[in-house]
Amino acid sequence: MDAVRETDSMVSSAIALCLRDRWSAAAELLAENDSWRTESAASAMLGELFGGLAELWDGRCARFGANLTERERWPLRTVPRHRDEQITSYVSALLVLGERARAEKLLSDEAFPESGLRDGERSMLAAMRGRPARAIDFARRAVADRSPRGYDIGSAAMYLSTVSILLSRGRPAEARELLASARATAPTLAHLLDIAEARADIAAGETGRAARRLHAATRGLAVGTDMAWADLAELALRKNDRAAAKQALDALETLATAMPTGRVLLHRHLVRACLGEEPAGECLWLARERAQPLELAVVTERLARHNP
Repeated sequence: MDAVRETDSMVSSAIALCLRDRWSAAAELLAENDSWRTESAASAMLGELFGGLAELWDGRCARFGANLTERERWPLRTVPRHRDEQITSYVSALLVLGERARAEKLLSDEAFPESGLRDGERSMLAAMRGRPARAIDFARRAVADRSPRGYDIGSAAMYLSTVSILLSRGRPAEARELLASARATAPTLAHLLDIAEARADIAAGETGRAARRLHAATRGLAVGTDMAWADLAELALRKNDRAAAKQALDALETLATAMPTGRVLLHRHLVRACLGEEPAGECLWLARERAQPLELAVVTERLARHNP
């Protein structure tokens, strides 16, 4: 019994680190002693889930990918509550990565209703499907909802997504208000809020401050930094600073090697095309294949700006 308690405590400590955005420390703790895999079914489930996420956010995708494809091996899969918690967490992670198609496939494969997701995940899905009004509505509901519903790992990405929509619709005051609410919740993956604030700064013409925020967002976890580097490349190209844009591309090339998700590859092709290092066709094809209207609009505008 003492061994079980010690293992449960180890996993609880790792989760506590994750919730404070100390994902690398959590991964190290779980790797130091993997007795949590066999001592308790609940510990095995949570340890594997958060260990895989910690590696994923750091740019190491293999474990997350294996856990996603080998779902029959999930601990406590036959217990509906725990199965649902794992499905929701993996869907949320995929949406954080911008992987709409993979998230929808997981829901379909598991016959899991979208109504079973949190409002934050439903907001991100609506945004990626080109339904901005629904995305904003779900985001507002998520902000208002204070009831605990599992580990919400995707809220910062939801805020970033919604802020981007509000700015695209000429509603900067609402975007700033939402960001203030987001900061108050102290979500995990808080560097995504820096990207959202940078976009609000860009909309206000504060490009220097935006660049500082974007650089800050690239100095920790890998997840989401493709957006920061792509935005930095765009700011640099607007000033005709090709050297800075090339530095951003170099960072994207490195990221794409470690974390070749669809969005990372799209941003790499976008910056390449904007620098004139490859034709725009590959980037446009990938953006259309991803079928995310807001993302496609941004890609089209930037390609037109830099490839007249």
